[in-house]
Amino acid sequence: MTLIPARSYTRASARYPASDGDDRRAGNVGGGRGPFQKTLGIVNTRHLMAVVAIALPVLFIPSNSVAQAVRVSAESEVFRKNANGRQLAEVLRGTRLALVRTEGDWAEVALEGWVRASSLSPTTREGFNRVITRVGGENLRAGPDGDVTGRLLQGFLLDLVEEEGGWSRVSRTGWMWRLSLSESVTPTGEGESEARPAPPAVVAAGERVVAGSNPVDLRIAPGGDTVAVIRAGSGLRVVERGNQWTRVIVDGWVRSSELATSNPDSILVDISAAAVRATPEEYLGRTVRWSVQFISMERAEPERTDFYEGEPFILARAPDPQDGFVYLAVPPELLRDVQELDALQMIDVLAQVRTGRSALMGVPVLDLVALF
Repeated sequence: MTLIPARSYTRASARYPASDGDDRRAGNVGGGRGPFQKTLGIVNTRHLMAVVAIALPVLFIPSNSVAQAVRVSAESEVFRKNANGRQLAEVLRGTRLALVRTEGDWAEVALEGWVRASSLSPTTREGFNRVITRVGGENLRAGPDGDVTGRLLQGFLLDLVEEEGGWSRVSRTGWMWRLSLSESVTPTGEGESEARPAPPAVVAAGERVVAGSNPVDLRIAPGGDTVAVIRAGSGLRVVERGNQWTRVIVDGWVRSSELATSNPDSILVDISAAAVRATPEEYLGRTVRWSVQFISMERAEPERTDFYEGEPFILARAPDPQDGFVYLAVPPELLRDVQELDALQMIDVLAQVRTGRSALMGVPVLDLVALF
């Protein structure tokens, strides 16, 4: 049995504006939270945030698949540098990729598409020859001036394949959550389109709801990775409801043999910043939930090599003030929320360790996943 959270649909607008004055496809890149708006819910199978037992009717990519064509089956999914590593881009539903290999719950894939040549600059970093330098990132398209298939963050490293007019065809490999990928299918015929379901009714915490007519992507946190695809028509109980996201509890059954007594990927709530700094290799890629004191939002200078140049980050006091400071890299979808914070305000954050000890200052650097 599987259960589904209610879903929020928002009209595309200015969050991912069409670049270089191109507003003809602004609807492809969305406003408010846009097409990259994550699905509601914080029920967690990889990182336990709510009590949940659930059997998932999803299509897994075989672990021995090589050179297989796959597509994104979630509404959108994060493209990462390494398995469970740093976020580099978001890729929209239906985008096709080449499967390179799999490793546990992760798949290495080859991403290719077109971007405006003006958004790129030459580079020699990490063996790549181009980098996205446009402030705010750049849209990835299916062809020159074609449909938007993803959003590449500023600082995204890639390789130039070819150039055509003012457009550049680019590619690179990275990692995505296997659950969000499925075997590639023949594209929808011209003139056909997917029907968008009507938005769900507003419900209060504690109420039981039934999902709509389409499957829903279940996320680790607001704006986080997809951890499951929940079958349409299933029910669940609402625990907490915000403007864009709903936290839920679901009930179901799994085989006892599939359970483990501990989960190395579970969210860490009692670990200190000092411990992360002392053994950075142990905590690389791990997810923590901390209460920190916001000091300010900064932009990374070139000498801060743990960030890309100009990347926004939070300077915050560690959960234990005696542990000094921590840095939290801010993704584009949370930038507006962070800009509204007050100095010295206490905030609860969900974040993933990018490095336990930064090269310049020796403090933990984390990627911000969610603000609470």
